[in-house]
Amino acid sequence: MGLVSRVLEEEGVVTVNVSTGRDITARVRPPRSVFVNHPMGNPFGRPGEGGLQRKILLKALEVAATCEAPGTIVDLPLDWGEKVLTIYDLESGFKISSPDRETGKQQN
Repeated sequence: MGLVSRVLEEEGVVTVNVSTGRDITARVRPPRSVFVNHPMGNPFGRPGEGGLQRKILLKALEVAATCEAPGTIVDLPLDWGEKVLTIYDLESGFKISSPDRETGKQQN
């Protein structure tokens, strides 16, 4: 989305990304971003958390209206409330195994 944001900005449209991947956002450098330390796919929190969703949206709009330095990332001090798991942490997630000796294919 950061690359799309840059194109829109060139056309005069102000953009703000709400990001859950700070490292990726820092590399792509969209015009302005709000970072929320939530699991990917949940930048505005859990379903039904209207108060939190509103808080994040209002902060993003504030950043859109006030931020002047390109590439700015504003970190919101929000906590997901539990450890944010990656696919490597999940029991059913991606696991590296030795390849099959005959076919070279990865084992399940």
